[in-house]
Amino acid sequence: MTFEEMNEIVQKNPFAKYIGMELLEITEGYALGRISFEKQYENIYGGMHGGCAYSLADTLAGIAASTYGELVTTLDASMNYLLPVENTEYVYCRAKVLRHGRKVSVIRVEIYNDTETILIDGSFTYYNLGKKE
Repeated sequence: MTFEEMNEIVQKNPFAKYIGMELLEITEGYALGRISFEKQYENIYGGMHGGCAYSLADTLAGIAASTYGELVTTLDASMNYLLPVENTEYVYCRAKVLRHGRKVSVIRVEIYNDTETILIDGSFTYYNLGKKE
């Protein structure tokens, strides 16, 4: 799928659109995107709420998994919240497919700040629903 086709999918995703997700780059098995760190995404400590970061990661991992032309759905995910997401203009996520199988794909994600410090990493498993027509 082309960058334009993937970006159109992001723009049609109501939640991705709501949090202002931007798709920056895609290649087969890889996606990079970002959201700006807004006040409404903060938790009670002033950092980004973990659910918001998770949403960014899940969407980007799904895009990376679908670059092979298949529809996908999340089976499982694990996130390691290493450092608080704070004091950054943008929050970035890169997703890289580690294994693309016939039915299951595994994707590694890294969420980082403006200085490229990794704040969260994780792994997502997607079920491949079949080729997109």
